[in-house]
Amino acid sequence: MTRMEQVISPQVHTHGEVEPGATAYAVGKLEAALHHAPAPVLRSSLTLDSSAPGDRVDANVNVNGVNLHVHAVGETLQEATDLMQERLRSRLRRIRRRPQQGPPAPPLGTDDHAALP
Repeated sequence: MTRMEQVISPQVHTHGEVEPGATAYAVGKLEAALHHAPAPVLRSSLTLDSSAPGDRVDANVNVNGVNLHVHAVGETLQEATDLMQERLRSRLRRIRRRPQQGPPAPPLGTDDHAALP
């Protein structure tokens, strides 16, 4: 299984007036960050909120049973999205560096169904 196969399309929720371009940009940034996941991504969701004070982006990700939540606020949705991506990549790196605090990375070339509980 390649990393590309690990990334699933996120559920996307919007609040306020969010342009389709901002949604596509956020999905692309989330998927790029998820390529750094040390284990299969079981679920992901993204919330873009332009009605909050400042523009806010939230990402919720389940990496082989470990739930991660990151959010960021910026002056624009693009800025908030970029900050969200940085924070998510940082969390994913932390899981990789400290495997006892996260899911074990499956060996390359194994069947992912065997790794699921």
